[in-house]
Amino acid sequence: MPPQAHGAIEDRDSRRRQRSETLQRQYVAVTVTLAVLVLGIIFLYGHLMSRSLSRQTLEDALISGKAEAEQLAKEMSDGQGNNVALYDVVEKRREVLQKRLEGLARKLVFTSITVTDAKGHIVYQADINSREMVPEQFVKKDLDVGTGLSDSVVRETENSYQIPAPIGSVGEVVLTVSKGQLADRISKVRKTLLHQTIMVAGVTLVTLLVAFAFVWHLIQRTRRLEMQRREAEEMAALGALAANLAHEIRNPLNSINLNLELLEEDLEGGVVEATTSLASTRKEVGRLARLVTDFLTYARPDSMKSEPLRVDELLRETVTFLKPEARRAGVHLRVAGSLPDVRVLGDEGQLRQVVINLVLNAIQALEGLPAEHRVVEVSVELDEEHVHLVVTDRGEGVAEDELRKITTAFYTKRPGGTGLGLAIAERV
Repeated sequence: MPPQAHGAIEDRDSRRRQRSETLQRQYVAVTVTLAVLVLGIIFLYGHLMSRSLSRQTLEDALISGKAEAEQLAKEMSDGQGNNVALYDVVEKRREVLQKRLEGLARKLVFTSITVTDAKGHIVYQADINSREMVPEQFVKKDLDVGTGLSDSVVRETENSYQIPAPIGSVGEVVLTVSKGQLADRISKVRKTLLHQTIMVAGVTLVTLLVAFAFVWHLIQRTRRLEMQRREAEEMAALGALAANLAHEIRNPLNSINLNLELLEEDLEGGVVEATTSLASTRKEVGRLARLVTDFLTYARPDSMKSEPLRVDELLRETVTFLKPEARRAGVHLRVAGSLPDVRVLGDEGQLRQVVINLVLNAIQALEGLPAEHRVVEVSVELDEEHVHLVVTDRGEGVAEDELRKITTAFYTKRPGGTGLGLAIAERV
């Protein structure tokens, strides 16, 4: 293959790889950007929900405390006149207070109940739970009542909320809500929401990755199909061009070859240099004719026919046909052992072309080697399902990194080679 053509193919492949790498980088960048945006939206939503739920939890606790305080005040004032001492009311309703204490203890956020008379003197006080002091910074940041509940409903201290409820005109009940216990409850709500947000983000991220991987697979598959379609169109156009060129080139080559034969006959016994020059010219004309034929066969292969044929007859006829070529190259071509009488379905012409190409490649590989190495053998190997046509030579072999390249069209290391023989065999 000419160096210019080989370089053009390498440049084309290099451009394709660059386009593929550029597309892959762009796709990865878009995927990462979209994933970051989606995750950012999820976590922003989680943050806003956390703030909303924290606020809702606080307000629910205070409203619930107000209802509890009012219910307790109502129970203590039922059936009592305004002239009854508050202390006597508390003593008579101690059982009611005890039940209320037990119920409030289960709600965890209430710390004490205080009953005061109209002058503010404490008549009764019971601690529901004992909690540690809450840091001032945490209280102001996370447990600020704000404007949701008025001061007439809730009185706020450093570490608690006090919810008053009047007992007629004789006093009031004050239910104390611990900011520390509210902070614990809000913290649990936030942790639960955080875990759920992380789970949703993880599932979303995995789904996105799977979706993008699937889309990337479809893009790559579409690109491969598109490349195959283009290559098929190029090969079809190349085949049509090759057919026209073959017809245009073959006829002049045949005429030139015939005239050279006649001229060689006229010069028999004449000038040795002229005879040698003619023989060399005929050889080059023959090589050019084979190149045109190989190019046409690769670019525009014939449709495959399926017909029964005998493998042993095919090999013997092919070996007989190629023996003159082998003798001219100083190579001993032979059939190894006895060939089994095996029949297969296939295209006889194309299978013959495969064997010819393999044998010629083996003959050319032995050029320049000692006589004992210039041997090519053709044989048949059978297994349960297949018939193997085997061509072996005694050459130096092929390097491991070259094996995957030898069937590539136009790849050759032999000076003057076309690089199409094994490519045609592989295609058939």
